[in-house]
Amino acid sequence: MRVEFKFRESAPADQRRQVIEQAAAKGAGNVAPLFPDEQDPELASMYKAEGVPADEVEDLVAQLGASKAVEFAERTPERKLIR
Repeated sequence: MRVEFKFRESAPADQRRQVIEQAAAKGAGNVAPLFPDEQDPELASMYKAEGVPADEVEDLVAQLGASKAVEFAERTPERKLIR
């Protein structure tokens, strides 16, 4: 499962690192910017945490949402290709 979140622009690097470590501790295999190489600070502060186990998603969203470094966190809806 995937969780997307946005850092507050004022969040210092050490707080951002802690948030990324929290996501990894919940099982996220890849935590990375949603828009790599983006120059716009608003878009550059958006991240994704991929590979989060289904039973950890809601807890991770709540944990990230409670962080002062995070503006919002949400579970990414599942998308299915219909042919």
